Amino acid sequence: MYNVFWQEANKIEITLRNHLTQSDMEQVIHQLESLSAMYQEINVLLDAGQVDKYDFRIILENFDFYKRYKNNLKKVALVSDKKFASFLFSQLNKMTDTEFRHFEDEQLEEARKWIFPSRLPG
Repeated sequence: MYNVFWQEANKIEITLRNHLTQSDMEQVIHQLESLSAMYQEINVLLDAGQVDKYDFRIILENFDFYKRYKNNLKKVALVSDKKFASFLFSQLNKMTDTEFRHFEDEQLEEARKWIFPSRLPG
């Protein structure tokens, strides 16, 4: 299941839960493509902490999105278990200047502060 939890200008938080499907990935990609069409740089928080089933083939099959929009991605925060993040970041860090950060499930608020600094008090 996929849900846009919060969006503020060029920053977006997307929550992924339960079983990550091809349809979910297509919707996430569509959301990011739309944001990239409006802004030269975007910041993305993917909260995948509640994903309990996924197939790496889905991510690999949708990798063309990343190749097309890597210059638009300024910051990407991923909240998930280490196994998922390790695989994903090992692939992406080879090809970009995008800032990638992994956050453990209990660090969701820290990830939000990194992506949405304008939501901070003061």
